[in-house]
Amino acid sequence: MFDRMFKANNPFWQSMGTVYDLFIVNTLWLLCSLPVVTAGAAATAACYALTQRLLGEGSTIRQDFFRSFKLNFRQGTLLGLIFLATGAFLMLDIWLCHRSGTGIYTFFMFFFGVIFLFWAMTALYAFPLLAKFDRSTKDILIWAFTLALSNLPMTLMMLFVIAVSLWLIHIVPGLIFIMFGLAAQFCVTIMVSIFRPWLPKPGAGEPEDSGLSALPNMNDLTKEDPEFPKNDPYADFDETSFYGEDPEEVKKLLAEASTEKPEDTGR
Repeated sequence: MFDRMFKANNPFWQSMGTVYDLFIVNTLWLLCSLPVVTAGAAATAACYALTQRLLGEGSTIRQDFFRSFKLNFRQGTLLGLIFLATGAFLMLDIWLCHRSGTGIYTFFMFFFGVIFLFWAMTALYAFPLLAKFDRSTKDILIWAFTLALSNLPMTLMMLFVIAVSLWLIHIVPGLIFIMFGLAAQFCVTIMVSIFRPWLPKPGAGEPEDSGLSALPNMNDLTKEDPEFPKNDPYADFDETSFYGEDPEEVKKLLAEASTEKPEDTGR
C-alpha cells in the first residue's frame, strides 16, 4: 500500500506535479512581465512552455519558458506593445464615454466596448500562435483574428474563464500566484486542439535544435576536399591488418574456393 502511495505515477503526485509546473509558469510570467514592455514575450514563453508540456515534448517547464522567452523576445515584445497600446486606448475611451454621461456617449461606449472585445479575442490567440509558429507579426494578427471568429464559442468560453480568474484574484489576491497558470493551462488545452491541423505530426520532420541541419553534406565534402577518395570508397582499407594474413594469399584462397564444385547432397 505504501509502495503504491509513493510511486511517481500515483495520481496524487501527478496532480501535485501539475500544480507545481503551473506555479512555476505563473511565477516566471509575473517576474518577466514586471517591466511591462516584456509582458508579450513573457506571455509567449508561458504559452510555449505549457504547450510543450501538454504535447509531451521539450524539456523542463523552466527551460522551455526561458528558451521561448529568448527566442521570441523581440517579436513577442513588439506584439505585446501593440496590444498594450491599443488596449489602453480603448479602455480610456470607454472610461471617458462612461464619465461623460448618456446620449451619444453611451453609443460610443458600447461601440468601443465591442472593439475591445475583438481586441481581447485577437490577443487571446496571438501569443499561443507566436509560441508555436514562425510567422510575421502581421500574419500572426490576421491569423489570430480569423481563428477567434471561426471558433467563437470556444473563444468566448476562454474569455469567460479568464474574466472569472481575474475576479477571483480581486477577491483573494493571494491567488495571483496560481490562477493565471490555471487559466493559461485551460486555454492552451483548447488551443492545441484548434491548432492540431497545423502542428507537425509525431515523428514527422526534424525536431527543433536536433543539430541535423548543422551536419555537412557528404557531397559537399567531396567537392571541398581534393584528397577525399571519390572513386574507391575503400582506398584506405588495409587488407593485411584486417585479415591478419598476406592479401595475396587471401586472394588465392578465395579464388580456389570459388572454383571448387559443390558436393552432391542427394537433393
